[in-house]
Amino acid sequence: MCRIRARACAVLLASILVLTLHASSLRAEEPPSATSPFDVTLGGRLWATSGTSSRSVSAVGFPRLSELRWRGVDAVAPEVNVELVWKRLVVLGSLGGGVIKDGVLLDEDFSPGGGRIGRTRSEVDDSHLFFFSTDIGARLFDWTAPAPGTRGFVDMLVGFQYWQERYVAFGGTGFPATVDAGVKAISNRYEWRSVRLGARTAVPVWGGVSVALRGYVIPWTSVVIEDVHYLRSDLRTDPSFRDEANGGIGVQADGAVRYAITPHLSAELGFQYWLLKSGEGDETAFTVAGAARQTLKEARTERYGPFVGVRWRF
Repeated sequence: MCRIRARACAVLLASILVLTLHASSLRAEEPPSATSPFDVTLGGRLWATSGTSSRSVSAVGFPRLSELRWRGVDAVAPEVNVELVWKRLVVLGSLGGGVIKDGVLLDEDFSPGGGRIGRTRSEVDDSHLFFFSTDIGARLFDWTAPAPGTRGFVDMLVGFQYWQERYVAFGGTGFPATVDAGVKAISNRYEWRSVRLGARTAVPVWGGVSVALRGYVIPWTSVVIEDVHYLRSDLRTDPSFRDEANGGIGVQADGAVRYAITPHLSAELGFQYWLLKSGEGDETAFTVAGAARQTLKEARTERYGPFVGVRWRF
């Protein structure tokens, strides 16, 4: 399923290129129009997103030591965003987050031979996600459309994103032990810092309707994960584990259909997909007897879902 979504992102990036070529021909056919050299657009979105996060750890003598998988950590995430365009300079910013009330944690431990020696399932509550990003880029070209409030453009972008997910697991069923529901068992905080390269385009289709596409490739990302095991007496809780890795990769993309209600106000309906994967890194286990080094094999976080939004162009 993840590979299918990744391929879908690749298709979306290719679509941006195709629309870029199409837009270039449209611009050649249209006469130049007088437009303001400075534009500001303020927007808001509501993203109904489903998410997953996981990490896999190994150690000396344990090719597969443990795996923690957070599944179905869903949220409705409000987002505010701003766009500033001055001549050919483009600056974007966004800020969002939400409360996570659903999901499960699957926690598995393995023997040196790879056999499973423990597996518990816990419920997720009292969790959240938070993100902000900023991009700067260049408007390669733009063109006007007959309908008021619609316009076409193609931008190239480079930017930075900070993305945090914090999960708290309660109770646990499985083996070697069962924990009563409502007892705080484990918490994880994933912090991703990413550099991203991408492009976006908006193409007027008919009347006040336009299609907007945006896609990024993530050539480098850094992740820090802090893990607290509240019920293990052999571990500290400030934190119990800390993972760090640099050099991961990812993709991010979104697409929307927009409708210009007035020359200033528009509404949008779309879908957004994010995926980040770490490179191999280090894990430190903070035991009551001291710190021990292990290996983070891979960490990943994925989010996807539909969104609705409004935009006001000043």
